[in-house]
Amino acid sequence: MTTALPIWRPARGSAEPTTIHRPKDRNWPHFLLKVALVLMLIGPFLPLAAHAQNLGTSPQFGQAVQGQQATTVEGTVLNIVNWGCNVIAPVIAVACLGVAGWHFKSGRGYMGWGVTGVALMVISGLGRMAEGFVTQAGSIQ
Repeated sequence: MTTALPIWRPARGSAEPTTIHRPKDRNWPHFLLKVALVLMLIGPFLPLAAHAQNLGTSPQFGQAVQGQQATTVEGTVLNIVNWGCNVIAPVIAVACLGVAGWHFKSGRGYMGWGVTGVALMVISGLGRMAEGFVTQAGSIQ
């Protein structure tokens, strides 16, 4: 006859009911942070306002850049490059550099975060430089 493993044995004592102790007052900053996160996640799907890009003196609906349509491959690629180089890369770079500073302050390894932040800023700068070259070359007759 074999014996069961200790984790499968029933408890020897009687099981006492567990009670959950909750604080009497609500953690309002935590609650408001959750509400803001939910609004950010579902906000783009709510048709509350028309979304437009400001591409000059007036907003242009449904266009990637002046002279391009957002439905063409060129306009879509230009939108992705603009968004990546002008928004995503700098935001993540600043976050990485902030984490690097935090790790440096607490005595942990920070070089990986720092190099990643600087590399993202370089990528952003190169993309913006290429965008400037394309824009200037487009005006040459």
